[in-house]
Amino acid sequence: DGYIAENGMEQFVRDARIAQVYEGANGIQALDLVGRKLPKDGGRAVTAFFKEVGTFIAENGSGDMAPFVKPLKTGLDHLQQATMWFMANALAKPDNAGAGATDYMHLFGLVALGHLWARIALASAGKPERAADLIAGRAFMERAMPETALRLARVTTGADTVMAMPAEAF
Repeated sequence: DGYIAENGMEQFVRDARIAQVYEGANGIQALDLVGRKLPKDGGRAVTAFFKEVGTFIAENGSGDMAPFVKPLKTGLDHLQQATMWFMANALAKPDNAGAGATDYMHLFGLVALGHLWARIALASAGKPERAADLIAGRAFMERAMPETALRLARVTTGADTVMAMPAEAF
């Protein structure tokens, strides 16, 4: 009854299948980020991003902004550590890049969203009509940003365990 009865089993199966397609697309985008975009032009784009976020942190790290800036700083530190780890470990062993690419993309996304929430908080400060924005932003910073530590740990684990599985096991 419910969803299956209204849309049929075929629609249910199609809906479930699309998740696999999206995940495959995410994996390809992650590999492209780590393999092509990150090193492009000597890392100019990622360096510019680090500078932009770092400047925001330096200029807004105190007072009411601390609950936004402190987790953003931690996330940026994790992203920079992951980036440096790739630079030191992925060129000589490309499997390391492949094994950590999806986690790196998620880590990058968390930091980018954290930066945006911090900017929203700065624009919303002192505006009672924007109180909901501040609450939503605080929730993101408290609930989602700690995930950057997990993503860093996964990136820096490397590929050895993943690649140890013999091909015939698949």
